[in-house]
Amino acid sequence: MTYSVWHRGLGITLDLTETDLGHPEYPRLLDEIYGNYQPDLLYCLEAHEDEGFICPGFMTIRKVNGRPHAMHVAKGERPETKAESDLHKALGEYTAKVATGEGFRVTRPEGDARGKTRVDVTVEGDGSHRLAYEIQLAAIAGGSVDDRTRAAHRAGLTPLWLVNNENAIPIDRAPWARLNVQSWRDVTDRAALPVRGGIKQLHMSRCDWSNPVPCPQQGAGRCGGRHALWEPVRGLYYDDVIRRTATGELVSLYLPHPAGRRGWHMWVTPTDKAEFLEGRPEPVPGTAVPTARRANGTGPHPQEPAAGVRAELARARDDERPVDGSLWHTEPGPSEFSRPFTVGEFVIPGDLVAARRTFTRAVEHAADIAGHLPSGADIAAGRAEITGDQRERLADARERCRRLAEEMHTHPWWETVGDRHAARDALTYAATHDSPPSWTVRPGGGPVV
Repeated sequence: MTYSVWHRGLGITLDLTETDLGHPEYPRLLDEIYGNYQPDLLYCLEAHEDEGFICPGFMTIRKVNGRPHAMHVAKGERPETKAESDLHKALGEYTAKVATGEGFRVTRPEGDARGKTRVDVTVEGDGSHRLAYEIQLAAIAGGSVDDRTRAAHRAGLTPLWLVNNENAIPIDRAPWARLNVQSWRDVTDRAALPVRGGIKQLHMSRCDWSNPVPCPQQGAGRCGGRHALWEPVRGLYYDDVIRRTATGELVSLYLPHPAGRRGWHMWVTPTDKAEFLEGRPEPVPGTAVPTARRANGTGPHPQEPAAGVRAELARARDDERPVDGSLWHTEPGPSEFSRPFTVGEFVIPGDLVAARRTFTRAVEHAADIAGHLPSGADIAAGRAEITGDQRERLADARERCRRLAEEMHTHPWWETVGDRHAARDALTYAATHDSPPSWTVRPGGGPVV
């Protein structure tokens, strides 16, 4: 039995051994949960420690001998409300109408037939592209999503779960797409339906000091190369998705999570998928993720067990953020980022030297902006003023200098040196000389060339 569970709605951990669940500010919370079951409300705190397939994640509260405990929910689906049913029907009709108009073969269940193997709309397109549209508007447990997804695959269909909620359970349990529609009128009264999530495009991000994000492979610093990043596609409409998935212009891709949790499902172009996989087979849900080595020879960054899990559970399942794919696809950077600089007794990492050079240029840039501002005397006399654009440019330049200074100061290399003052002199010397000669350090600090 489990006596701790995460409440997604309130963002708190419930202690079922306490009569007030550890939160006296919510005096009737247990009664509310126990009498109003929602399959996506309570989540297992340990779910993200496993592969995500052993533990279904979502939970409910049961009472045994009058004492509450949490149990996992593997199956189950809440019946649709009248509004959800009307929207469900409208989306099914819209999907069938668009697919038929494109010349694809469309199959829909007769009458109100429903069941485990029910598919709302089947679209057979070019070649082997056969799509099973699962329109899911009501709350559903992960086990039901998994069962219906496996049934679609056994029938030779690629499932496409259509949802309208950023926290819908099918998101990243199977291929999915999200629309921002809440009423059947949103479907019938609009000229087009924008897709809000589920479609991504490959972008190679440069890993240098202009990028504020640390190297995802090293865990710190920058490697100078380019890392794969899957960014959400904007400006795509549902009509396009129906057509492009049926013609093969969009295909499904699964990407495991590096921490072992359930990964990401996305629709991408075949070109992006081929470039990303580089001839390797597509990962299979439930398989191990590749690991990258950090600069110090250890494995990838471990996730903080408490804060990391809670932050992950608190965010929306579709948070519209890019997905880091650097463990699978990375282009190496120039040698200046990986080649160490030897200055006297110090062996300085190349990326730190690059950071020092970038910082120098950033300081010069900020000084240049400040130098072109009106003088204080002119401003005081009313002859000139600093515009909002000038203030913003200067603030951005100074913020970049501050960030670079902080990142240099916290670089892991400083923990390996004894005399930080002499090490700073060595770094400055290396950053101003392409081929630093050997030199020694004066007793009081500073180089002797």
